[in-house]
Amino acid sequence: GKMNRKPGDWDCRSCQHLNFSRRDLCQRCGEPRSAADRGSGSSFGTGFGAGSDVRPGDWYCTCGAHNFASRSSCFKCAAFKEEAAGWRHGSRRGRWSCQPPWLEVWRLDLHQVRVA
Repeated sequence: GKMNRKPGDWDCRSCQHLNFSRRDLCQRCGEPRSAADRGSGSSFGTGFGAGSDVRPGDWYCTCGAHNFASRSSCFKCAAFKEEAAGWRHGSRRGRWSCQPPWLEVWRLDLHQVRVA
């Protein structure tokens, strides 16, 4: 189940993983905690929920990582934006996969019997 949020806990601005207040780096992707998330710990919501830092042009990789618009490849798994950014949550039956992108491409090729 989902982890219960406690005062001072923070969402990673890159992958939206919920981290304990004691962490300075995201447990999932290693992104440093932002200054906005370093409040006194007495307030429950320094942000506006997951995805509040998503800006126009930002994209989500097939691995689920949020990438800034300026990135041409995923910071987490190195998949190229052109290959990964077309995927949206829900296009894969509502599930994210932590498998490497090449494995998914390989599977799609088998299902579509596409020779590239």
